[in-house]
Amino acid sequence: MNSEITEKAGLLADAIARSSELADLRSTEDAMTADTSAQELIAELQKAQERFMEKQQGGGELSEADKNAVDEIETKVEGNPAIVAYMAAQDKFTVMLDSVNAILAGAIAGSSGGCSCEDNTCEPGGCEPGGCGSGGCGCSGN
Repeated sequence: MNSEITEKAGLLADAIARSSELADLRSTEDAMTADTSAQELIAELQKAQERFMEKQQGGGELSEADKNAVDEIETKVEGNPAIVAYMAAQDKFTVMLDSVNAILAGAIAGSSGGCSCEDNTCEPGGCEPGGCGSGGCGCSGN
């Protein structure tokens, strides 16, 4: 393998490891793990989802009560501040990694990158962090 590539990959890995996105992800994960109510809600949701999947795979009809039970637990999960903070940090980290991947894909494809403001599409590597999927690609007016 080309030593320049491995050196630059190492620099990229170091930058990602030092990123605020990863630091936030780790700190919110630690807080969520330390929060017993968050852990209980996650376990409760996993059990409910398992029951839901077992019924579906067994060909059984899902009752409104089954659906409501899962919805109720999901609402509790979405109301837990530790879980919400972790999910937000996870989303930010994913957006950052997606941006890195888009840049790499654009370079590999030989794209010059950029946005198309006419149809709100981005070429790989040309989007601002978040890409078109987050409501725009960095073009003025998008």
